[in-house]
Amino acid sequence: MQPQQPGGQPQPVPIQSVPVSQPIQPVQPMLYGQPQPMMAQNILVAQSSGNGSATTGLVMGILAITTFVLGWIPFLCFFFFISWLFALLAVIFGHIGAAEGSRTGVGGGQGIAGLVLGYLTLAGYLIPIIFLGSIGAAA
Repeated sequence: MQPQQPGGQPQPVPIQSVPVSQPIQPVQPMLYGQPQPMMAQNILVAQSSGNGSATTGLVMGILAITTFVLGWIPFLCFFFFISWLFALLAVIFGHIGAAEGSRTGVGGGQGIAGLVLGYLTLAGYLIPIIFLGSIGAAA
């Protein structure tokens, strides 16, 4: 109940003369298939600090020794024609990878392993040639 004036009239209610404006946000209906804004995502990409030359030398060394051993199987003797190429690549990349590994501290062992496998494969070619040459010289 409102308080009344002596004449029986209710007291006047003050009305604000300037309307307060509130910002109106546009409302869009959420429909299926409507693209929604993406939230920002931070994607971290890790830099690989590996030694590619050392890894390549090791892989070439493994291929060289494997194809050299497979070349001793009679019907796989064509592997003798390609294993020396893998051995040379293993020695080259092994030297580069070992030098880079000694500078950076990453992959030096892989480079040395590639060197060893490459030199073992090349020795597998050179030792029979030297042995056969010494037999021919003795005769």
